Amino acid sequence: MPPPITLTVSLSNPTVTLPAGSSVNVPVVVIAPTETVTFDISDLPAGVVGTYKESESNPSGLLTLKANASTKPGSYKPIITVGTSGQTASLIFTLVVTAAPSTSFD
Repeated sequence: MPPPITLTVSLSNPTVTLPAGSSVNVPVVVIAPTETVTFDISDLPAGVVGTYKESESNPSGLLTLKANASTKPGSYKPIITVGTSGQTASLIFTLVVTAAPSTSFD
């Protein structure tokens, strides 16, 4: 049996605030024995899309979360899962969706 590898995933802030109708970039730190990992994000609320871009030299990168204007405000618990060499590591973080900014022109 191969020895366990070091594989971790973390965010600098475990709570991410995302106003409805906008997007936010979240740095993701991945420590892995390889330069590439699989990346998956699940349990996002309806209307929120997540895209991940690795840096060129290591598996850490930038997660962009984008919420459409009709995303329901609230607190959610998405799960990030990374994998390499047959092993996975997961992280649950708090995503707080706030109401879209008011656009009244009084």
